[in-house]
Amino acid sequence: MFWRISITALGLALILISLVEVLLYFFGETAVADVSVRRVGGANGGRIVSQRYEWSIDYSFSDKTGVSHSGHSTRRGNDISVKTENRVYYFPFAPYLNALKGEAKPNLSQPLYVLIGALLIYVMNKRSENGDTKKVRT
Repeated sequence: MFWRISITALGLALILISLVEVLLYFFGETAVADVSVRRVGGANGGRIVSQRYEWSIDYSFSDKTGVSHSGHSTRRGNDISVKTENRVYYFPFAPYLNALKGEAKPNLSQPLYVLIGALLIYVMNKRSENGDTKKVRT
């Protein structure tokens, strides 16, 4: 029962995160952000040169009313720098839901996360032939 609830919650989270990102792009407000980046960790030699290092991205922006908000993201990049945008999408009614332009812009990962989330929910909650949910061994 614990695993069914946990994995169903994970599937739901994947779906919600993807949908919020797309909705931000189409229905969110935009603002210019102050962006600061710093490299974290060492090199991952198994990756291509342009993705060997992980970068931490912190940003802050002011909404239409002048209230300051902040956000955080991570990206992979080379040893010198990482590409970042200074445009942030946010919901005026919930500015804590925000994303950098590159994360909010529709891309193939968003429908993929929705499909994976739906698959997790389906697999963990599918009904057997007699109408009961299958018991998952823990």
